[in-house]
Amino acid sequence: MTMERKNSAALQNCAMVSTKDLDKNDPGALFAWVMDALMLGIGVGFDTVGQDKNFQIYAPTEPAVTYEIPDTREGWVESVRLLINSFLRPNQNIQQFNYDLIRPLGAPIKGFGGVASGPAPLIRLHDTIRTVVGSRTGETLDSRAIVDIINLIGTCVVAGNVRRSATLALGAAGDEDFINLKNVDVFPERNSFDSEKPGWAWMSNNSISATVGMDYEQYVDRIVDNGEPGFIWLDVARNYGRLADLPDGKDYRVMGFNPCAEQPLESYELCTLVEVHLNRHESKEDFLKTLKFAYLYGKTVTLLPTHWQQTNGIMQRNRRIGTSLTGIASFADQKGLPHVS
Repeated sequence: MTMERKNSAALQNCAMVSTKDLDKNDPGALFAWVMDALMLGIGVGFDTVGQDKNFQIYAPTEPAVTYEIPDTREGWVESVRLLINSFLRPNQNIQQFNYDLIRPLGAPIKGFGGVASGPAPLIRLHDTIRTVVGSRTGETLDSRAIVDIINLIGTCVVAGNVRRSATLALGAAGDEDFINLKNVDVFPERNSFDSEKPGWAWMSNNSISATVGMDYEQYVDRIVDNGEPGFIWLDVARNYGRLADLPDGKDYRVMGFNPCAEQPLESYELCTLVEVHLNRHESKEDFLKTLKFAYLYGKTVTLLPTHWQQTNGIMQRNRRIGTSLTGIASFADQKGLPHVS
């Protein structure tokens, strides 16, 4: 995947894309990028800024056109791009699909391992997008529609056997629809636990783009109910490396965070995360040596090109990495903890 196909994206952990980059000539491309990243095992943060672009949702027209989906990741991604464009571009034909080439349920997957899910998750994704987006003909692509599309994409990807899916939605403060996306009383369909018609609200962590000093009272009831929304202060992330230092504004291009919110990122940027297991070390020197090589590995991965040109330029400028530490409880079980009198 990395050397033969010239694609290091499968080595990456997280990404961010801003819907400010929705292209009126190809709006489906951004959503396709999200699906491509998720299928490669990359968690994706995204925002709802694109609602300010006032994309209208159109009703596709006859005659219908059919896309024969290749049995590839790229084929699945392209099908979603075509379907979304049929709703977000004027005078588009109804988009239909032929699924005959897709390998059946249980067939081996050679690239990532595991077995295939068959075409069922993709068929369900197409059908649900037609229902959820198509039912809003004449309206504009608002925050709910943006989150719906990406959440639905996530449910398709996570159904694909060995793949996992993680997303973070970043919405505007005061956006009532966004605040209530996980409120079953307001949006019962997207929060449904019915096995026949399951919801998709669970497919993202939802956070508010907050500003220092704002009033948080209106969000308290929702947080008490389900722990969300969270809060992300982009102004702080853009201006500070560490809060102990003076503001420097070096990250003014930051548009959001990865799904676990460890790393501020620009639109279409990736972050390379490395994990170190503390309990697998016999000495401090051994631990420090591991940290050194974890750092070198992470920085090396940032040098490898992905198949996304817009991402490669950003990666070469920033080369962000992160090192996490795990095995702390196991280390304490094995070695004990220092006693402080």
